[in-house]
Amino acid sequence: DNDDGGRIFRIKTSPLEKSKSQPRSFCFGRQTIHAPLWLYFIVALVAVEARYLIFLSFRYTSFTFIYLVDALAIPSAMAFSKLLLKRDYHFVHLLGGVVCICGIVTNTVSDLKGTGSEVEQIGSREDVNSVEHLYGDFLAIGGAVLLGLDDVLSEMLIKDYGGTDELLFMKWFFGVGICLAQLAAFERGDFAELFGNQGDEPCTVSTRLLLLSGYTFFQFLDMLGEVQFLSISEAALLNLSLLTSDLWATIFSVLAVGFVPSSLYFVASLLIVAGIVLYEAAPSPIGHTTPTDIKIKKGHHFESDITERAGNITGNVHLEQEEGNLELT
Repeated sequence: DNDDGGRIFRIKTSPLEKSKSQPRSFCFGRQTIHAPLWLYFIVALVAVEARYLIFLSFRYTSFTFIYLVDALAIPSAMAFSKLLLKRDYHFVHLLGGVVCICGIVTNTVSDLKGTGSEVEQIGSREDVNSVEHLYGDFLAIGGAVLLGLDDVLSEMLIKDYGGTDELLFMKWFFGVGICLAQLAAFERGDFAELFGNQGDEPCTVSTRLLLLSGYTFFQFLDMLGEVQFLSISEAALLNLSLLTSDLWATIFSVLAVGFVPSSLYFVASLLIVAGIVLYEAAPSPIGHTTPTDIKIKKGHHFESDITERAGNITGNVHLEQEEGNLELT
């Protein structure tokens, strides 16, 4: 409350908001962009390298370790949200994240319950030496951290700049170029081996192409769903929610191959769901909801256009440009 008895709502903006440029046409008028090109390039580079590092780590380290380390995307998203988007996380948010990670650990332990040969196959890699194994561990860790950063940067571009369609187009534009350049520089031999004649190999070239096309298609659907989620929610909750993907994978395994999960699996699923509920029970870290549900649209040079959607409150806008805050009194 201020001295006049009015109420003050403080709306935090991201530090990169000041770099917003005038909307302009891009790619022969096919897309209007609102953010600098270098920012879109960085987001596309982070997205490509995050997945590349994780996929490359499968050559050197165990699936179990990669599955565990992927949970690092949760604290990574929280940390980068705090740094770049100035989010305020409460103890309950942190507790929810820890409970979810405990669910991942429990699920991994349930995977390792079995015969000695099964544990050896899942939890270790005897075909690589210790140096290569450590190299694969660092690749997986780096990829998980970059996944969290990718989600935070995507959320920032969606909410502070041009929205979901613009982000998807620019990620595709720069991402394809980065992938092709990286393929030509580092993966030419592997690409030729993938589609080369393998003699008596049971997996034919057409089958490999079908698998690769299917994976690419589902990755596209995954990214499409994620950006839609980020347009209404936030990066940390996205990574928490993605932990439930193992539940759907298990349901598919039960229906398709008759796989029966262990009792620890149900404990892990319960922990993950409980962690998400805990996280959601705390006040939203986005902090955009006010008692009167006021929507503020920010344009170039922080010019503000206020649209009241609930209530008949009139007020004034004050800008603290150095701190990146807007005040409505």
